[in-house]
Amino acid sequence: MKSLSGLEEFFYYRSKQGLHSCFVVAITLNKSPTRSEIVQAVRAVVPEYPQLYSDVVTRNGSLVLEPLQSTLVLSDVVEFTEMESLDEEHSNKIFKEVTFVYGAEKPLWKVLILKDQRTFVLCSDHLILDGLSATVFWGSFMRSLNASHADSTFPDEVVFKPSPNIAHVPQHPYSRIPVSISGLLLRIVVRILVLISLLGIDLIGPVFVPELGSEDFKFLHYRFPDGLLTSDGSVRNDNCQLKIKVPPNNLRALLRRCKEKKVSLSVFLLAVIAHSLKLVGTDCVEGSRIKASVPMNARPLIQEILSMKPEAVEIGNFITGATLEYDRTSGGDIWQTATKFREDLLSQKNSRSSIESAKLLELVDVEAFVERKKNARYPDSTFEVTNLGFQSFDCGEDDRYYVQDSIFNNPQGLGDVLSCGCVATPVGGLNCSINFPKVLSSELRASIEYIERTLGSLSSTGSP
Repeated sequence: MKSLSGLEEFFYYRSKQGLHSCFVVAITLNKSPTRSEIVQAVRAVVPEYPQLYSDVVTRNGSLVLEPLQSTLVLSDVVEFTEMESLDEEHSNKIFKEVTFVYGAEKPLWKVLILKDQRTFVLCSDHLILDGLSATVFWGSFMRSLNASHADSTFPDEVVFKPSPNIAHVPQHPYSRIPVSISGLLLRIVVRILVLISLLGIDLIGPVFVPELGSEDFKFLHYRFPDGLLTSDGSVRNDNCQLKIKVPPNNLRALLRRCKEKKVSLSVFLLAVIAHSLKLVGTDCVEGSRIKASVPMNARPLIQEILSMKPEAVEIGNFITGATLEYDRTSGGDIWQTATKFREDLLSQKNSRSSIESAKLLELVDVEAFVERKKNARYPDSTFEVTNLGFQSFDCGEDDRYYVQDSIFNNPQGLGDVLSCGCVATPVGGLNCSINFPKVLSSELRASIEYIERTLGSLSSTGSP
């Protein structure tokens, strides 16, 4: 790696400024493995992916991911806790307390094991992993766990040893993607804006961090910095945490209805949340144009453009952003909105423009860019939905160990007011983790009830 990409620098400075602690993907197993089996599984997974044994350092004036120079033992990456569940209190506790310090010769991830010793919570810095990478981690872990031997012993509990010949994290593939003619023109404009900023005229801020207009949907009682940060400048991370579960049989019924309407589960969930916001009182908001953020998996596009093999982009952060708009005064039902969202997403999914937008970060002061986002008056979007899809985690009920359930969740952040993280498993069905600021609990009460009611009714096995 020559240097972090612009996208990786964004995650680096966001975390360094204390604006993002970690995201979590948790799995619950059918039974508790022994400590020795956990050691065997972790020591098999860590050497497989350079991101898991790397830290950010400065080399030749550039930030890079470099392999750790010290040995790791189980306690460096796994912590046995007394937490009994991932309820609101404990979820917020994780987002407040689990942070990663760059340059400390420590990995940028860890696993928390709950009191039941069946629930394993992967906490990771976004610099090294995205949500889908976390599912790859757990798939590798489960394969190794099922191949472990209960009678094997590892007194030193070493899970990683540095080596001169060990693999390094490669340069992010965004850096290798050719720029289109329109992208080249955009880069020229940005370079000009950067030059103008040297004269003391800031045009970068309005372009990269635009203010929401009068037509945009905004909560009157949630603004930056007070809504996001405490008096000492740390993220509050005291969000309301709601878990909505759709059991396997009900999930199949819901997916069948989505298929009949020719929409995906993701756009259906986007439409449900968008429609729920119609119920927010007009005295609590201004503007009607709702903006929904949708992180999209860029792996297929990267593989197509660069002729890369799937395993080359298994682990890392390969996400681009799509934005959908919905006016809360619009008519039509949920399925009509979902259809529109599907068409809008398809137009953005295979476009290089989102990658080229991320590459523009290479041209600006990323640290200052993150600071501008923190100093904005509102988040970028009203809500975000991230769906990790249907995951087996490379195991099944015929295996000694298998995943009974999974949860995906994100902390309070710069990008949105309400966040919804989803993941589905064969045994556990669909879990939606919805979080939003406590200050909006009254304003969003009717919306949350609508989301629960709609998911319940449309996933009912008895409904037509």
